[in-house]
Amino acid sequence: SRPGLSVWFSANDLSLAGGGKLLFNPNSRNVNLNPISKGKLFSTSFIFYPAGIQAQSASMLLIKNDKAIITSVNHISYGTFSGYDENAVKTENYTSSDTWLSFGYNEVSKILPLKYGVSNQLYISKLENITSTSIYSSFGLVWTNKKYKLDIGCIANDILLFHDRPTDNINSMYFNIGVCKDLIHLPLKLSIDCKLNTIMTPVDYYISGSFNISENILLNLGTSTRKFSQNTEQSLSQTIFGSSGFGVFFKNKELVIGYGLYFYGTGGFSSGLD
Repeated sequence: SRPGLSVWFSANDLSLAGGGKLLFNPNSRNVNLNPISKGKLFSTSFIFYPAGIQAQSASMLLIKNDKAIITSVNHISYGTFSGYDENAVKTENYTSSDTWLSFGYNEVSKILPLKYGVSNQLYISKLENITSTSIYSSFGLVWTNKKYKLDIGCIANDILLFHDRPTDNINSMYFNIGVCKDLIHLPLKLSIDCKLNTIMTPVDYYISGSFNISENILLNLGTSTRKFSQNTEQSLSQTIFGSSGFGVFFKNKELVIGYGLYFYGTGGFSSGLD
């Protein structure tokens, strides 16, 4: 598998702890099945991981006649490292990075209460002077019940279409099944997601929510069963808050600014700005 495919690129991802796959998130690599804006939208994100690792994203969304096109660039830099030859003699420094160029499309069915979409991605991975290129595709659909304000969807992620180094084992395909509902008595959109491997065995479960604190303030919370795999039993607080996210988003007419945090069960955190 390729760990780079699991990178999160937005504060929204961090604050929902990787959940909320059916929610709109323009800078995510996920298939965006529920665009919430009209016309054109530009979005950018900056993510700060531990050990000086940084990620940046920029995306453009165009919606017209219940059809949406989204293009994005996602980049993560793992840092600059000291180079040494086989005799442990210092050579030039080198860098390591991953870059994604994505093109996505989704549409609302005119016959059934369905939305469906696809995202095709060119993935360029670089380590020193070695470059690897792959093409991945993801697709999904979501069924909407407007009466109960309920969405149920399924997404097939990271289907490998091309790789220039066929000897590598880079099968990273997985499935996501999600349910998203607006609660009646609370200003909350609740999401429950399940990640499954290629033999349809559950890998992790996610629960997250977006609270409308006011007309202009949105609060995100999320956690997942990854807290058990990350649990080092060093402290009670790490056990409770591990693999959990928190974020605040401010809306002002056509501008949205958000800040998100993700806490690791092993200690430490990542932060991001949308």
